[in-house]
Amino acid sequence: MGDWITPPWGRHRTLRRSWRRLACQCGNGLQDDTWTPVLFVDGRIVLALLTELRRAGIPAYCARVGPGWLIRRPSTWCLWMGSSDYERAEERLAEVMPLLVQSLGG
Repeated sequence: MGDWITPPWGRHRTLRRSWRRLACQCGNGLQDDTWTPVLFVDGRIVLALLTELRRAGIPAYCARVGPGWLIRRPSTWCLWMGSSDYERAEERLAEVMPLLVQSLGG
């Protein structure tokens, strides 16, 4: 995992969460003032998705949703993206998501 995969807090501490919740989040190192939940993704593509969004200059982080181990299926994560450039973010997601989903065999 690269150094840029970090919890989504910056010097301004815009997101305040308990340490327990921070352990279940990772970001791409880019910051924004406001965040928007976008979609739920399979935990197996989180790092690849964050990498692609970082390359495009789009701030993003993922937070784990629910105990995937409890229901014996891959973990589900919620993708949050910076609200400042949402349209460009949607375009990039439309490009990369089909490839990432295909990499899962689905």
